Amino acid sequence: MTFSAVFNFFRLGSLLLILLPLAACQSTGQTSSHVAVGSVKGPDGREHQQARPQSLEPSSRPVRQPKPAPPPAEAKTQVQILPANPEQGVPLGDDTEVEVTSLRLAPSARAEEDEVEEEPVEELPAPVSETTWLDRYPNLAQDMQDYQEVIERLENEVKKYREQLASLREQVEQQWGQESLEATSAHQFVKYTDSYQSRGAMDFDDGKILVETVDQSNPREHLREAIVTTLMTPYDSENPEIYTDKAISYSGPSLLAGQVRDHDGVVVRWEWRAKRYADYLVENEIQQVEKGGRTVYQVEIPLVANHNQVRGQKYEHLVRDAGQRYQIDEALLYALMETESHFNPYAMSHIPAYGLMQVVPATAGRDVYQRIRQRSDQPDQNTLFKPAENIDIGAAYISILRDVYLKGVRHPEAREYAIISAYNGGAGNVLRTFHKDRSQAVEVINRLSPQQVYDRLHRQHPRAEARGYIKKVTEALGRYRSLASAQ
Repeated sequence: MTFSAVFNFFRLGSLLLILLPLAACQSTGQTSSHVAVGSVKGPDGREHQQARPQSLEPSSRPVRQPKPAPPPAEAKTQVQILPANPEQGVPLGDDTEVEVTSLRLAPSARAEEDEVEEEPVEELPAPVSETTWLDRYPNLAQDMQDYQEVIERLENEVKKYREQLASLREQVEQQWGQESLEATSAHQFVKYTDSYQSRGAMDFDDGKILVETVDQSNPREHLREAIVTTLMTPYDSENPEIYTDKAISYSGPSLLAGQVRDHDGVVVRWEWRAKRYADYLVENEIQQVEKGGRTVYQVEIPLVANHNQVRGQKYEHLVRDAGQRYQIDEALLYALMETESHFNPYAMSHIPAYGLMQVVPATAGRDVYQRIRQRSDQPDQNTLFKPAENIDIGAAYISILRDVYLKGVRHPEAREYAIISAYNGGAGNVLRTFHKDRSQAVEVINRLSPQQVYDRLHRQHPRAEARGYIKKVTEALGRYRSLASAQ
């Protein structure tokens, strides 16, 4: 070993002796007191404690990290629940507006901690950021989807109705002039014949028939044919051809059977008597008027005083069967039919609703098909023009109102008032009359007497038509119950 090697060996050993105490002190993760703290002599000659220096090693105590800045606010998303289709029932109420600040699920707020656990905390999985509010409220999402589907179906029905009416108007105005359209409604049945030159209008509200023609070549003959066609219109046609001039088959009983008496005072039941009466009217009762710039030839035929009752009796067996099938008072079915259509099997309104009980295919009709008949479709207008189908579907819908939408109403008379009003304006509007929250509305109804329930629906229902409707139906209901008790 050379001198320089020996020198270096001793120099290395001396250095190790100096460093070992320091290493022993720092191996604990703290600074030794005799290094960290000492006394020094200041300029005034006095001794002062030396300040403890901060450790250069990282502390084992976790250091709270500053909270990240909140993400920039996203655009405010407004989701508005429009007034629901009465039958569907959106649970948040008809006029609820839901405001959603983000379409993503907001992370939960982190609680601030005074002490941080020294034990290592297992990290939780991050929340799924792609969850939307529709996922968080599945019931509302389904109700909104159902509501949108109902609106779409109603729009399709209205579109079809307007297209048919527009086509009819175009044909009629060519023959009758502008603003001369007469069309079928809830209380009137109008049938065009003879290339739209003749028509018969049965007004079941006023109790009269008006038969007219604009033919100028032989108006008496055209008018005679139109009178016979009108008087012999069947009450149960497969297709009444409301929007065309196609003839209706004469098979089956007449819609006006028992409601028209001829010039001899005899009820017109058969075609031969209808022709005989038509001859008399053309010779003795014809009138000439001006309409839409055209000369119109017409005769007016009155219905018997009790035409509603006579017409309603045609459906007695159908009403009895439906009442027994769904456990519904027959008098209620009669009262609803009289108010809705005056027992006009071809009644149609702009909603559009069809037939004796004015069933809306996209709402009440579909509800019955799904809940009662276990079908996924809905009835069409020709199905609803058939009295047997219409009465059955109308009665089935009343049972749905009773057993589903208004089942929480305890008093039978109060429930009947609610059902009557709901048949016209929907169960949602009935409940909203008492409270904007549906469940609380039922509680309010149950605290009221039946008369108070009637008064509230008659005076405070949100729809004016419904306020008058319940009065008409209950008055008719009283008459039919009196007739039933007299028998």
